[in-house]
Amino acid sequence: MTATEVSLDSPELQRAQRHTLRVLFASAIFARGGFTLMFAVAVLLIEDMLGSSRWAGLSTVAITVGTVLSASLLSAYMNRRGRRPGLTLGYVLAFGGGIVATFGAQESNLAVFLVGLVLVGMGAGASNLARYAAADLAAPEAKSKAISLIVFASTAGAVGGPTIVGIADDIGRDVGLNENVGPTAATGLFLAAAAAIVFVWLRPDPLVLIDGLHHPGSPRQSGFLRSLHLMWSHPGARLALVALVIAQAVMIGVMAMTPLHMRAHDHDVSVIGLVIGTHTAGMYAFAPVAGWASDRFGRVRSISFGSAVLVVATVITALAGEAPNVLMFPGLYLLGLGWSFARVAGSALLTESVDVAERVSVQGAAELLAGAVSGTAALASGFILDMAGFHILSMIGTLAAGGLLIAGFSRDRLVLSG
Repeated sequence: MTATEVSLDSPELQRAQRHTLRVLFASAIFARGGFTLMFAVAVLLIEDMLGSSRWAGLSTVAITVGTVLSASLLSAYMNRRGRRPGLTLGYVLAFGGGIVATFGAQESNLAVFLVGLVLVGMGAGASNLARYAAADLAAPEAKSKAISLIVFASTAGAVGGPTIVGIADDIGRDVGLNENVGPTAATGLFLAAAAAIVFVWLRPDPLVLIDGLHHPGSPRQSGFLRSLHLMWSHPGARLALVALVIAQAVMIGVMAMTPLHMRAHDHDVSVIGLVIGTHTAGMYAFAPVAGWASDRFGRVRSISFGSAVLVVATVITALAGEAPNVLMFPGLYLLGLGWSFARVAGSALLTESVDVAERVSVQGAAELLAGAVSGTAALASGFILDMAGFHILSMIGTLAAGGLLIAGFSRDRLVLSG
């Protein structure tokens, strides 16, 4: 089947979209499982290597650097080759990163460990771009639903990953690995499975197919600055960009320091893993609801709702000075839920605000900027935790989420008055 043999409402296109969603759904389970395993132990490993929490945010920074690099490099690669080669490459690099990180952690070599995390982050960038692949063939009124299904697919891996931290750690120690190193090795195995699923079954390539439908033979546009200018010049794309950036930064800043805050108050690693699992459940489990709300009530209102939930979440975590479970569990859950609504609606709003020929470059630029800002937030969060405390870190998140709430509300009023 070629691109010119299908039309927007053809059975061939509908079958291709259903097949694409199935493949992306399956790969997302394994990919997210690997990433959350790594997130659960990375800050602990760095604190053990350095003997201080001040630089613990380096783990998230390293992963974010990889995510930022892949947002640019993989989106450019997808522009030339399609979604399948780009996603496969990202997951293969992340598999290698899991191996490198395991070696670095085992040898207590921080530099090697961070290199491994950067490569793992490139897989996280590929996973972020996968949600846009789900929308390539979706009808305009179903884009949020398609994106949300792939976000939802991450639930099994996101919740299951942290809950098997203890098991992976036990197996790792049985084969001679140090404490908390086993989960890093398991990360590589999960990402290898994700790469294999995409490489074998993501055919036909949705990006190639949709380009044939809309712009046969025309080159896709690229360039970070040009894409950024495009987004900023369109009110809808501008709000989408702001939502993606702020939601990611607030979520990462608070979540990254949660393991250290809890361990400082004598929580066991298994309890920390369960809190992170609850957080990731908030991120992914109700994504279909976020998608439905975005399609039903509009992207802007869903962004506003998500930002309001982020405000509530960070207020709760700001009150969790002694890290009691009664506050950490709901606070981290709501942190993930607010992120989910803002991310699903923001992704759909961004996708529909630009032309098809510009879409991949704009998506990559948005991911790059969101990753850069969240990486900065992750690095700063370690210093803020060390010097001021978890409550101050959370209050900064409250202010940022409140700004997004005001922006979304103002945009919604503007649309209604117009």
